[in-house]
Amino acid sequence: MPRLNAPLNALDPALGWINAPVHVHDLLGSPVLLHFWSVNCESCVDQLPRLKKLMERYDPLGLKVVGVHVPLNEGDLDTQLVDEHVQQLGLRHPIAVDDASSEHSITLAHDVRAMPAFLVFDREGRLRHYSSGPQALDNLTYALDHVTSAEEAAVAMTPY
Repeated sequence: MPRLNAPLNALDPALGWINAPVHVHDLLGSPVLLHFWSVNCESCVDQLPRLKKLMERYDPLGLKVVGVHVPLNEGDLDTQLVDEHVQQLGLRHPIAVDDASSEHSITLAHDVRAMPAFLVFDREGRLRHYSSGPQALDNLTYALDHVTSAEEAAVAMTPY
């Protein structure tokens, strides 16, 4: 499990991006939800409708969502097939297609060991919440409320 306050690490997927690329420096200043999932993870796909509702709720509050598709089998390495699944699922946010076997993978860099996994970062790019597994989405609302709150935004803008 990643340690709290760990920084948002590089987003340099071995297999590219679906929808649009994003870089860590583009995310600083905004709360970020990093979502690790796979099209071949039943629990991951089952949670997507609820995740999309959360995204709609928190988007006006500045939340940036970045997905990381983690390959579970050889077919998951085919970016075109993953892209087709993403389009069928109606996902519009940037999704990195990771190669979990690479020493430079996003999954390993963020110490994710189970899916789905949700990492919530504050406006300064520090990890504030981590949850994974079939019930992971149940624990997300409190963390998202915190990092998108007006008080959190004011603290992030206050110079030291």
